[in-house]
Amino acid sequence: MRITTKFYDDKNFKRGFSRSGFTIRESTILETYGRTMQSLLSGAFTPESDAEIRFVEQVQHQPTEISEFAQCWLKYQNKINFKPKYFTLCGTQRTSDNSEDNYSSDDD
Repeated sequence: MRITTKFYDDKNFKRGFSRSGFTIRESTILETYGRTMQSLLSGAFTPESDAEIRFVEQVQHQPTEISEFAQCWLKYQNKINFKPKYFTLCGTQRTSDNSEDNYSSDDD
């Protein structure tokens, strides 16, 4: 893989890759080769080596055996495309006019 410039995604990972759920090895791969991987998949770069051709095929087709580069890129894509589902619990207290009828008193 070619090395261009460092790859940072400050929009999605303000604290860096290593502090956002990536291992040290994964964050190093993304920082070093991230721009190349992004350019290969967008079509800005054409694959020049067997490793680059394999990377593009693995990311697009996701076979059972996958390289470390493709695995890092797919993990990165999953993290930036993940839409968390937020649920809120809100309750309303129902009151009825016959609330006294629901309780029995001991005075009877």
